[in-house]
Amino acid sequence: MVVFPLLYPEVFDNFKIQPPRGCLFYGPPGTGKMLVARALASECSHGNRKVSFFIRKGADCLCKWVGESERQLQLLFEQALQMRPSIIFFDEMDGLAPVRSSRQDQIHSSIVSTLLALMDGLDSRGEVVVIGATNRLDAIDPALRRPGRFDREFLFGLPDRESRKEILKIHTRQWRPGPSDDFLEQLAERCVGYCGADIRGVCTEAALCALRRRYPQIYGTSHKLLLDVSSIAVGGRDFLAAMAKTLPASRRCAASPASALSAVVRPLLGGALRRALKELQKLFPHAEQGVKRRREPDGTPGFLDDGLTEGDDAGAFSKAFTSKSRPFLHFSRSAAKHPTSHRPRMLLGGPPASGQTSHLAPALLHALERFPVHNLDSAVLFGVSGTSPEEACAQVFCEARRTAPSILYLPHMQQWWEAAGSSLRASFLSLLAAVPSLSPILLLATCSDNYQELDPEIQALFREEYGEVHIVSVPTRQERSDFFQDLLLNQAAEAPPSKPAVAEAVEVLPLAPMPRPRQLPERERLRLEEQEEDVLRDLRLFLRYVTESLAQDRRFKAFAKPVDTEEVPDYTLVVKAPMDLSTLLTNIDEQKYVTVDEFVCDADLIWKNALEYNPDSDPMDRHIRHRACALRDALRSIIRAELNEGFQRACEEIRASRTQRASSCWTKPEEDSRRGSEAPPERETSANMAAANMAAAERKQPPSRKRLDRAAPPLLLDQHKLRDVLKRAVDGTEGFEVEPLEKLHALLAQCIYRHRNDRNKKELLQEMKEEIASFVSSPAPVLFK
Repeated sequence: MVVFPLLYPEVFDNFKIQPPRGCLFYGPPGTGKMLVARALASECSHGNRKVSFFIRKGADCLCKWVGESERQLQLLFEQALQMRPSIIFFDEMDGLAPVRSSRQDQIHSSIVSTLLALMDGLDSRGEVVVIGATNRLDAIDPALRRPGRFDREFLFGLPDRESRKEILKIHTRQWRPGPSDDFLEQLAERCVGYCGADIRGVCTEAALCALRRRYPQIYGTSHKLLLDVSSIAVGGRDFLAAMAKTLPASRRCAASPASALSAVVRPLLGGALRRALKELQKLFPHAEQGVKRRREPDGTPGFLDDGLTEGDDAGAFSKAFTSKSRPFLHFSRSAAKHPTSHRPRMLLGGPPASGQTSHLAPALLHALERFPVHNLDSAVLFGVSGTSPEEACAQVFCEARRTAPSILYLPHMQQWWEAAGSSLRASFLSLLAAVPSLSPILLLATCSDNYQELDPEIQALFREEYGEVHIVSVPTRQERSDFFQDLLLNQAAEAPPSKPAVAEAVEVLPLAPMPRPRQLPERERLRLEEQEEDVLRDLRLFLRYVTESLAQDRRFKAFAKPVDTEEVPDYTLVVKAPMDLSTLLTNIDEQKYVTVDEFVCDADLIWKNALEYNPDSDPMDRHIRHRACALRDALRSIIRAELNEGFQRACEEIRASRTQRASSCWTKPEEDSRRGSEAPPERETSANMAAANMAAAERKQPPSRKRLDRAAPPLLLDQHKLRDVLKRAVDGTEGFEVEPLEKLHALLAQCIYRHRNDRNKKELLQEMKEEIASFVSSPAPVLFK
């Protein structure tokens, strides 16, 4: 609309017509209205032809002096005319030109009148395009919304699943490593109701969550630390944490009724959802476009064919002008190109606890997320302040007709009908009858009563013989079995979390030669070496963080560098193993430490040497001793606060595996003679000798550094009894609806949580059996049968 008149002005000169000079962007905040306006200005500025771009907020043009706001608008249009071609972008248009009424301030009425005169006055605006943006379309004065002023109105709705995936690709395309397409597909499926700004915020927060998870120590100090940025990898848990902190656009102003089936309820209602979608596509053929959106090979969204450019409709349209048997203005409509539906309506019925309102209807709206949903709930109609329910209902219908194809959602139809007064019911029926018969506006309602017991007027709206009533049936035996199977067979059989290893001093006995290990495949060996290298790299970063934290503390300045032996000649005579913080950093860079215990042993030498060399008699020496004790406490506190037990165990496993590999590289001659022809004796190369020396050095470590893991007791659980519990739950809930099954599921999950630390699951099995028997025999579930 903007670029075409600038590139092809001769077309408009030929027909002596005025090109469109204004458009209005409306939609929720964060959907890209400002972004598209800036991109439009950049798109128009090609080559030597530059387009001036003016941005004004609604409040920028307001002034406390009478007539100053109108003068600012006139100056803006004059400047845009002088620098034409130009684009004027008014953000927050509802604050600049609100609806004029008797309650409105006279100043705003004068500003609106001035803006109307400037947009189509006696003087032509020339090549000046005016763009307005708002998220409250009804708050703008209607005089602006006509051809000649704002010729076009563009809806910036929330992105659908494919659009969300493309937005995620844009914000993660430079990540190394980048997320896979399958991961982005699942993430886009979860981000329902998120606008473009929300998705960008989720990506930013996910990267920060990955940083906090990888380097938690950066939040404990104000000093800049050396980080390995390449080791920060954003995973699925980071995105889940980011989504938990982000409130989507669909929930900021009002809660969206659309939501996907949860993983717990999906086994129960997955089949019912598929059947309801199949029936809905017959009543509302546009649903197929909402469920599956056609896309071009380059990934851009496909456009619906309007029937005037190609295909059979083009020939039919040309025949309409050439055929003598037809009227002059005859527009044909091809059924093969356009879906047609006659007053599409669907009522989800069933028993009160079947989940038609709490689960199934929101899942249907989630599947049809491409279409705007207009809620007619009682809380929406009666909760609007300053507006009667009849007026609010009329606004909802007006918005649904303007955004067609759309969906009118009315939950709890029978209760709504009983609570609404006669005037609201009459308004609803008249507005519904005023909708054109072939207009693609779906009326989706739910009820918890028998269809024969509904009000006759409701039965007249939803005809059972036309297939407009869908009854939700109770879950089958297979669905109930799938519903309880994961909880009872998998989650109930999980072993309690292992406790940390217990440090004990043990006597190091001479070890017998270890057998030659099984040769791993090359791919597996490379994978293990890569995992070890990752852990050791993290270990070096952690040790460097601890050492630099100690070195930056002013109290430990005396321990930062080696002691000058010229100034203290007797130091080497007293201290047998000198150590300082700079030597620790050198050892870290040379990769001499495999575990944190090895680093702590060397770090303890610093304060031990200070206590050994400095007696208590001299006051200066006592000062050094206090600093040494402070260094010991600071070292222990940093490691205790920052070190993860799982990470420490991984380092110890790496040291044990290296010791085993080093020991296996050296073979005694008599052992080789016993092997005979099984394997030739291995030659003692320099690498083998070095490995043997490393193994011997590992055996000579002091006993206090050895750790012994107490073997955890085995998990006592009878799988046959567990399957018997599953059978009791499935058989006892015959004929139960969704909500009672959810209640029983929650009760069993509570039993599993209470016994999460037990290794003997006998009490858990007994408690679950009693819980099932008590729940099945109680009179409450009978109400749902």
